[in-house]
Amino acid sequence: MGEILPRSLLAGLPERAPNIRFVAKPSAQMCLSCRASKMLCGRPRCPILIEANELARRAHSFDTVGNRFSGASPPGVFVGRVGYPKVYAGPLVSRSPDPWIFDLPEGWVNMSVDTIVGFRFELLRGTGALSVFEAADPSERLTRLHELVLSTRPVDAELELSSPPRSVLTLSDDVEPMGPTAPYQSMRIGASSADRRIEKVYYDTDLKAAQAVVDLYLGGVEVSRIQKSFSVGMMGEKRRRRLVPTRWGITAVDTILSDHLISQVVELPVVGETQVYVFENLGSTFIGFIFPGEWAYEWVEAWQPRTVWNPGGLGAELTGDMEDWRGRTTYAEPGGCYYAARLAAAEGLLRLRRKGRVVLLREIHSGYMMPLGVWSVREAVRSLFKQEPQKFSNVSEAVAFGVSKSSLPLRVWLTKARLLDEVVNQRTISEFLGETP
Repeated sequence: MGEILPRSLLAGLPERAPNIRFVAKPSAQMCLSCRASKMLCGRPRCPILIEANELARRAHSFDTVGNRFSGASPPGVFVGRVGYPKVYAGPLVSRSPDPWIFDLPEGWVNMSVDTIVGFRFELLRGTGALSVFEAADPSERLTRLHELVLSTRPVDAELELSSPPRSVLTLSDDVEPMGPTAPYQSMRIGASSADRRIEKVYYDTDLKAAQAVVDLYLGGVEVSRIQKSFSVGMMGEKRRRRLVPTRWGITAVDTILSDHLISQVVELPVVGETQVYVFENLGSTFIGFIFPGEWAYEWVEAWQPRTVWNPGGLGAELTGDMEDWRGRTTYAEPGGCYYAARLAAAEGLLRLRRKGRVVLLREIHSGYMMPLGVWSVREAVRSLFKQEPQKFSNVSEAVAFGVSKSSLPLRVWLTKARLLDEVVNQRTISEFLGETP
């Protein structure tokens, strides 16, 4: 568990519960399991994210204003989770006249970390208290947020603030970085043009939320926009509508969509040879394998030393999880990244019109010191499966080629990659009988 801070050093620090003990030097495995969502070290705030926040703030600043802030919303909104079922939600507003790209992760592939953080520092996040149950009968404040999310283009907005903005950067392993924040009392918005696809599910109060998510996706709405609509309670049966904290809504939408796509994948013919894909993005190497066989999926991450969840390690720390055609009954160990990559993997197989066993490896290289949100995994894996693959008739050669693109030997990957281990070390019936695989 690491060193425990003595009580004499805890004077003045807020306590989360009586007799809490803080882990002074949590292990990388603890940090990988927690990722600032469970606070396993006992601290009220994640020290890793505090340090990453300071790194970002040195490079970016935000001029404070008075009690009114005028600009345009991308459109964007955010729903927090602290205090649930009463949460803090509000719009994202920028002084830029065209802030569309500031809240559209699908457009950020191949951009630098500094560029992405710069986008987020351009957005003021307004916060106001709402009950999650208000979505069933929206208040005026929530209705304004709905009008923002419905828009097909940036919307002029003016916030009346309760206090000047705080120049902070809020980081999470699930959500895009969030910039300066301020509580707001009211919001006025200009004319907007509603997206008919979102509007249709918004006014259909008999349509179940999961079906609404799928309908929007099939209608071509970006996943990030579906997630916003889901989080502010714009879909589902009227009496069951709820606000959903953004970080929960992201994984919920990824799960709903990937479940839908996998139900189609399992009906496809099996891929005829092993395919290997490689893609580099944002300080990470992504390696994808599609092996012949029934649908199965595995996601494994290797965090090198001097990375966000392994800042002081001496060697790589790994985490991963898998599922077969029966699916999962428990939450995956790597968290939201598992489900974001799962969606992109299912999309890749549908594009091929083939099914198979998918193994995804991600090596995070030294210097990756700031979490950017699971969008980065989803979009990287989408790009991965758009690359031209190397094809192999021999599994061992395919695995050797793929693993050679990382700095870790196969034996290290196999400590967490159970599905890959099964593929490498278990013989199929046809192989056992001496037939051509």
